[in-house]
Parts: sequence; structure tokens; C-alpha cells
Amino acid sequence: MYKQQSAVLNRNQENNHKKGVFNMTKKRMSLLKPIFCIALVVVMVIGTALPALAYSSGDAKNPADAAITKRLKMPVNTGIPSDARFTFTFKAIGKDGGDDPTGMPAIPSVVADLTSGAWIYTDPTDGGVIYAVKETPDFIAGITAPFPGPGIYTYRVMEVAGSINITDGTKEGAVYSSARYDIELWVEEDENNPGVYYVKFVDAKTVKDYIDEYYPGDSGGNKVDPTPGGSNQVEKTTIEDDFSQVIFTNVYWKSGGGGTDDPGKTALEIVKVIKGNGAVMTDRFAFSVTVKQPSVIDHATSPQTYQACVMDAAGRIVTSAVHYAGTIGGNGFFTVSSASAFTVNLTNGERLVFVDLHVGSNVMVEEAAHADYKAKYVRTFAGDTEFTAPDKHMAWGFPRTAGTTPDEGPHYTQDNAGANTVTFTNTRSGATPTGISVDDLPYFVIIGVAAVSLVSYIAIRARKNAGA
Repeated sequence: MYKQQSAVLNRNQENNHKKGVFNMTKKRMSLLKPIFCIALVVVMVIGTALPALAYSSGDAKNPADAAITKRLKMPVNTGIPSDARFTFTFKAIGKDGGDDPTGMPAIPSVVADLTSGAWIYTDPTDGGVIYAVKETPDFIAGITAPFPGPGIYTYRVMEVAGSINITDGTKEGAVYSSARYDIELWVEEDENNPGVYYVKFVDAKTVKDYIDEYYPGDSGGNKVDPTPGGSNQVEKTTIEDDFSQVIFTNVYWKSGGGGTDDPGKTALEIVKVIKGNGAVMTDRFAFSVTVKQPSVIDHATSPQTYQACVMDAAGRIVTSAVHYAGTIGGNGFFTVSSASAFTVNLTNGERLVFVDLHVGSNVMVEEAAHADYKAKYVRTFAGDTEFTAPDKHMAWGFPRTAGTTPDEGPHYTQDNAGANTVTFTNTRSGATPTGISVDDLPYFVIIGVAAVSLVSYIAIRARKNAGA
């Protein structure tokens, strides 16, 4: 009995202890909740007091720095223009959210010089596009006038259009970025030097209606990181990590060839060669040809057109409808539209010539099958492998995915006149000799005389038999 009462007493004490612990836990939690709330408020306050997410920072000894990234978008194989130096200017807007720039120190213009040291990379989603990328020097370092006091100083940066000297709009083209960014300099006083102010933070924001193509869908007001070399500071592998995100994208393209005034400088040639025993040098071979303009050129406006002609082995322009059935101009050239297939017929030594095709154009060619001939081709661009058809009487060309020797493409033209040639060689084999050799002529005469004699004999016998 005594043991049972003791057990009951111990259980009650244990339960009361648990209740006490639970009550204390509830009290502690009730005390921690306000602490958590206060901490959250502090974080939010700090978040509103400092530039969030992306900014460059520094201290009095090493103030914040900032740069601009120039991204030049071009068709693949296009060389960087010799005058690709792009200038950016800064306009003072105001201080601490105001619109009065009085007393704000000027930020001198800066230049991104792509003529040397630019990083080149290929668009990961479009192999026909390359980018040349380079940053400007630190534009904060260019500020020489002192800041009048602490605060947030706002500037707007934009690009000066026309850096590339386009002397002939039919052979070159450029589109400049219309982007603008608001640059905020967070200026503080040096604790060790009263009255001396330095840039502690640099913040950058996109501007509505002036968004670079690098930020599609941006509505403006979004922060981008102006830190030179990017936030990760690693060796260049992506523009996202390795460059300032204040990005201005320009587009540049150029044509190859000398135009109709200088057709000897070609942008693309398709050459026909015929050989082999029994080959007929006047046989004609039909080619279906398509050229596509580089994707950096706006397709929405209208397809680009190009000038082409057929030349003979001596380099003379030929205008026969046998070669091209469409309209041929008085100068011997005909107009070809981007992405539209057309047909030409070439014989030995003749060639189809383009004189103004854009560098980085995509070329597609197929030669129709021809009896007794086996085809092969080799290019001087997009690889130099020779591709031979498996058998005679086969259509042959590129791009081609089937077979044991695919040539998938795309196949983009290179820079420099005369750099792009495709030579189609058709070889005839298995032909048998035809005609009469002079050496064999006496034998054929004898055979002929014998045949005539036989016919005469048969005729005379027939008359005698009829008379009998």
C-alpha cells in the first residue's frame, strides 16, 4: 500500500515538472517572438538604407569602383572594326532623390576600346552570332572635383552613337544601343579626415523605355552590378560573372566582295569542274542554291537581297537564259533574296558568283543528279574536307545529315574577298569508246563493199528467178 502511494506521488511530481518545463518553454517562446520581429525589422531597415542585391563597395582608402561593359554583336567570322572605340557620357541628375545637379562633380566620359584585348565568345543559342566584349576603365577614378558633402548622387549614363565610321551603307551597318542607366554614388565622410568625402557604394539601375537588349522584358528600375570584372572575379567564362552588368549592346555587320563595280572581288563562288574518260565538257549541271542573311540583321523588316552572276572560265559574265532562267539586269547580274532557293546551270569552268553577300551568311547548295557522273565537292570555308558521293547519278551537296559522311552545317561565309569558294567536280567513268577510228577505216570500207555486193547478188538472183 505504501509503495503504491509513493508511485502515485512520484508520477504526480513528474507530471507537474513536465508542465513546469512546458510553461517555461512557452514563456521563452513568447519572449523570443518579439526579438525575432525586431531582428527582421532591423534587416529590413538596413536593406532600405543600403543599395540592395548588386553594387560595388569600398572604403576611404579604396573607394568603390565601377565600369561599363560594351558588347559588340556580329555575324560569325566578322572581324572587329578598326575604329571600334565606344564612348559613354554621364549627366548629373540630382542628389538624394532630387533633380538639382548644382554642385555635383562631373564624371568624365569613358571609352571601351575593342580594337585590342576584347573577349570573343559565341552565342550559346545561335552559332551564327559572336560577341566582342570589353569593359571601360573605372569611371569613378576619373572624378577629380570633390564632393560637397555626404549623400546619394545620381547620374545617368548613355552611349554616344556613331563611333564606327560607316563610309558605305551598302557594305556595312551598325545599330547602337539606346540603353541608359541611372548610376547612384553613395558618398560618405572619411572618419579620419573630416570634410573629405569618398564613394562608399556604387549602385546602377535600368531606366524604363531605355533597356538594352541584354535585359529583355526589363520594365526599368532594376538593379545591375557595376563592379568591374563582375561579382565573381573569376577568369572570363561568362559575361554574367566576369564583367560589369552595366551593359550596352551594339550590332555590326559587313558585306564581303567588291560589289557589281568590282566583281573580281567575290563574296562567294560556286565552281563547276567536269573530268573523266568520256566526259562531255559542255554537259550542264543544275544547282539549287540558297543563302541566308546573318541572324543579327533584322529579318522582320524585309529579307536582304544580293547580287549574283554567272561567269565563264575566262571571267566574263554570261547572261544566257540557259544559265539562269530569271530576270538578268543589263549589267549581267540578277537579284537573289535571302532564304529563297534559285537554280543555275553550269558547265565546265563556269562559276556562280556573289559580289555582296554578308560575312557570316549561311550557304546551302545541292547539285542535281546527272547520269554517268559521280560528284564531289570541297569548300574553302566552314571546313576543307572533301565530300564524295557514294555512287554515280546522285544529288549531292550540303547541308546533309544522312549517309556515312554527313555535312550538317550550318556553313557560314568568312571575312575577306575571295575567301569563300565551293568547287563541285563531276567525274565520268564507265564510258565505252564510240565513233570510227581512222586506223579502222579500211576495214569498214571492205565491209561496206562486201555488203553492197551481197545486196546486188541477191537482187540479180531474184530477177532471174522471176523471169524463169
